Amino acid sequence: MGGDGEYQKKLKQYYNHLNKKASYWLNKSKEAISSLKLNRIFSKFNIKQIFSDKKSNIKIVNKKRFIITTVALVAICIIAIYFSFANNAFAVLVNGVEVAKVKDTKIAEEVLSALKQGFEEMNDAAVEFTNQISYKKINASKKELLEGKDLEEQLKKHLDYEVKCAVIYADDKPIITLKNKAEAESVLSAVEEYFIKSVEPENIKEKSYAEKVEIREEFTDISNVIDIEDAKNYVIKGTSEVRVHKVEAGESFWSISRKYNISLDDLEKANPGTNPERIQIGQELNLVVPKPLISIKTVEEATYIEKIPYEQKLELSSSLYKDQTQVRIRGEYGEKEVKAEIIKINGIESDRILLSEKVIKEPKAQILVKGTKEPPPKKGTGTFSSPARGTITSRYGYRWGRQHNGIDIAAPIGTPVKAADGGEVIFAGTSGSYGKLIKIDHGAGFVTYYGHLSKINVKVGDKVYKGQTIGAVGNTGRSTGPHLHFEIRKNGSPVNPYKYLP
Repeated sequence: MGGDGEYQKKLKQYYNHLNKKASYWLNKSKEAISSLKLNRIFSKFNIKQIFSDKKSNIKIVNKKRFIITTVALVAICIIAIYFSFANNAFAVLVNGVEVAKVKDTKIAEEVLSALKQGFEEMNDAAVEFTNQISYKKINASKKELLEGKDLEEQLKKHLDYEVKCAVIYADDKPIITLKNKAEAESVLSAVEEYFIKSVEPENIKEKSYAEKVEIREEFTDISNVIDIEDAKNYVIKGTSEVRVHKVEAGESFWSISRKYNISLDDLEKANPGTNPERIQIGQELNLVVPKPLISIKTVEEATYIEKIPYEQKLELSSSLYKDQTQVRIRGEYGEKEVKAEIIKINGIESDRILLSEKVIKEPKAQILVKGTKEPPPKKGTGTFSSPARGTITSRYGYRWGRQHNGIDIAAPIGTPVKAADGGEVIFAGTSGSYGKLIKIDHGAGFVTYYGHLSKINVKVGDKVYKGQTIGAVGNTGRSTGPHLHFEIRKNGSPVNPYKYLP
């Protein structure tokens, strides 16, 4: 730029110098012509003088004409030279800064068009330059002018461009940028599929986004574009973090949630469509609680059978102890057919709207009988009663080559187990081959054992009376089937229960 200014300055100085010279000779010529005219006027009165000077005047006129013609030609040449150099080129300006000089703006436009086409082919998308490109008339020497590859390389250094991409918006906020509209639509389809995979398609009445979701095609920097698989994961989870757990033998939803300090609710949210009761060995569970950037809302119309709870009625009986309750008539649930709209956000129910219901079966009331009789003292009486109803399947004594320290009473799981006599509970828990076990101290050196239980209703330190329900028959510990193992021990040694039972 500095060289061009100096060149223009010298050219103007030279032009001004020549112009002054031409003006000088032009003025001289005018003076000569004026003088010649005056001489002719005055010589009208001297015919002889006119004829005597005729030859001389012709010479003077010819000389003046030659001078005028020469001066005019020089001036024309000077003007032509000036205009041939002045404003004979164009500067290419990028954001107001000169970056190249060209003979004609068409040359620059053709190169810019070729560059744009190359960028579009490289990115497989439309592009637009982000710079402000303009031109300014200048004068420049031939060696300063650029064209072809030289001009292309020079412009490429100074040009920035943006690529036409597809941006997914949620509630008018940009959330992610994809290469094109097809990829953006693929991401939205993947989000929809992920969140409604647990919903039966035929039950879906309505399906929509919880937000205002749209795809806009915009020009943006190529660095903003996200890989399609990463985009799917990011939109679904709201983060690029990935943490998974592969289910191993013996694990459950509960144990996995404890292992990673995640609540059961959050673990379920992280795995929509997964049944917590039916996870399989080798199954991968997501550990990152999703905070999706886009939510899918579904409205399902469902018809299902719902239980109608039964009423409970209480009757009193003097034949039962005060702490005893028996079921005289077992209640039965009723049934009703329900039609409802189930609204889910990302596969998780958020609301349920009842449409109609129809009773199919009326419930049947349950009648309980509660005792009013004072219970016996909670201490040993010295006599024992059978602890459960059932069939004796194994007696006291040697069995299969080893000592059997009690009797086995076969009964269905859940059959009530009662204290054989009053006393204090000294053990209630799990004990090796006994499984769930209760021990009761009846005093006078007697202790009874109740093994393989499915349920324990008492705790250590409780006082119980003879006939009080303390647990239920089970199949825990080393057991070949549901039964109660019952022992009576005297001063720590097993004795035959038959000697003490009625």
